[in-house]
Amino acid sequence: MISLTRNEAHLVVAAIRVLDHREERPPSPLEIADLLGRSESAVRLQLNALAELGIVVMVESAYKTHAEVKNHLLMEDLDQEEGPQISDDLAAFDREKEEEAERMANLFASGEHEKNRQERHDRMDQELEDFKKRKPPNPFGED
Repeated sequence: MISLTRNEAHLVVAAIRVLDHREERPPSPLEIADLLGRSESAVRLQLNALAELGIVVMVESAYKTHAEVKNHLLMEDLDQEEGPQISDDLAAFDREKEEEAERMANLFASGEHEKNRQERHDRMDQELEDFKKRKPPNPFGED
């Protein structure tokens, strides 16, 4: 379980309440993440931690998962100061994924991928031509 501070818990619960009021239905983890400007995976981890503490409840249906506030008073039992946080690790993971996506986009945008593919095709064509030009060995052993 990740460690949440009281302020982080209040922020997530407030997001649930605002979206519930605005959309007139309980919000999904993705909607909460969009409102808070965080990744969905980080918000899901925080919601699971809050669910384990009994502060929120995650309602899962066949098609959708949404969050509802269960007992907001339990947030007062959380520590005020910050302890070890997984959010820094999640932010680093998100940055790595963004960098990887950018590298892939640059690879395809620069045309380097197409150039490498064309070189492979040319090399295979040349090998095929060389193979066709070779005289097959005589099965009777006479050359």
